[in-house]
Amino acid sequence: MKRMIKSRIDTIEIQSRTLGKTMAVTIYVPTNFCEGLPVLYFMHGRSGDESIIHALDIQTVADRMIADGRMKPMLIVCPRMEDALGLGAFEDYFFIEVMPIVEKQYKTSVRCIGGVSAGGFIALNYAFRHPYLFERVGGHMPAIEDVLDDDDLHYFGTSEQWKANNPLFLVQKCTLPSTMEIYLDAGSEDEGGFYRGCAQLAERLAVRGVLVQNHLNEGHHTIDYIKAHLEEYLMFYAK
Repeated sequence: MKRMIKSRIDTIEIQSRTLGKTMAVTIYVPTNFCEGLPVLYFMHGRSGDESIIHALDIQTVADRMIADGRMKPMLIVCPRMEDALGLGAFEDYFFIEVMPIVEKQYKTSVRCIGGVSAGGFIALNYAFRHPYLFERVGGHMPAIEDVLDDDDLHYFGTSEQWKANNPLFLVQKCTLPSTMEIYLDAGSEDEGGFYRGCAQLAERLAVRGVLVQNHLNEGHHTIDYIKAHLEEYLMFYAK
């Protein structure tokens, strides 16, 4: 009888040359891990870090869903992205260091990317500007807006840079593969009003023939909202 190897959460530390400091990455490794599994890069929000994997209890949820046959086994990777919206050197760090290190060590196959709040912005921005790298993309209460707030200007420097990284504008000029699938959702009482950005983005994607689904659920801009819908997200990513 083959011995079952239990799921685990790995933490790896990357000595980042790009950022000039040590950065942590947490990784859900499913039961009976084998090479060639798909990988989901899951980005935390503005005030979060790689511990989102524990805050959402991803190991328990994914273990249960895999055992029940509701999702296929996959790696779930939560890199620390700090409060930077994934811009500048953090984008280089992700593509030049995080992805190659993870994929070499775990021998992964297809990629998905998603995130919550500001992490949803990161996921959509990266996917639209690097469209042939990811099969499925998710923005969960994603921080996308069609007006640049004064509080956000320091992230971008100029309105031109904001537009150059804003999924609402990127979608109008980028070419997305016909195989890409996109999942958007937000709560009807989201304090940032991000359900509006989801609706706008879904409409623009649909016009371009992209496979997109947009869900308006009850709830606020909270981690409890994400927990309530985590199973739906994982079913989307791990079809």
